Amino acid sequence: MKTPQQRKEHSIEILKQHDIPYIDGLPVIESAADVQIRSVESIAKRAIACLWVIQVACDLNNNQYDDETQTFVLDILKKMQVFEVLTEKEQAILNRHVSEQDIVNMVWKYEAYWVLLWALGIVDELNYPENIVDCDFAVQAVVSVKSFDEFMAKVQLRDIEEILDQADLIYRYDWACVNARLKQEKAPANLNASVVVERHGALNWLIQAESDWDHPDVST
Repeated sequence: MKTPQQRKEHSIEILKQHDIPYIDGLPVIESAADVQIRSVESIAKRAIACLWVIQVACDLNNNQYDDETQTFVLDILKKMQVFEVLTEKEQAILNRHVSEQDIVNMVWKYEAYWVLLWALGIVDELNYPENIVDCDFAVQAVVSVKSFDEFMAKVQLRDIEEILDQADLIYRYDWACVNARLKQEKAPANLNASVVVERHGALNWLIQAESDWDHPDVST
């Protein structure tokens, strides 16, 4: 079990390997003893709800979301036992009370959703954050199951140490992206700043009980 300082040092070694800027003054994150990971059931429900709303956002983006599709999706969300966990932003997407930017923002939630699939053991690893997710795999992980119980049979929650390792690393990746943006420079070492910030928010949601999925903590 790593201490927060050991975890920070390990992350910095990875940053050095990619020649990514960092500052020693960026704090450590919580220890395993100080966090309470969300339950596997709550993570699974968040993942299912998120994926279906992302699909609606994609349909809205392509002008393919009509009343029939809305009814179909709402029925699935209820059948999958996730209707009650929908966030305000997700409900707005479903009800079409959104701007074009709201739709784009929801489509980017693919990257946050991918973190949930990883935490649930469905995605093998979180690759270096330079490319967007495998959308086909991301979709099939949820749409291929017919019930919440069937989805739960596929998942195995990762160890808190693994999740904290990734949370610490993404925190430092995000600092490097923000630092570059403030300097009006490109993100270093091919980092995709949009992928990084979505992962950062999702990882913090996993380890911060008070974190809000719609307004995640991505402070650096």
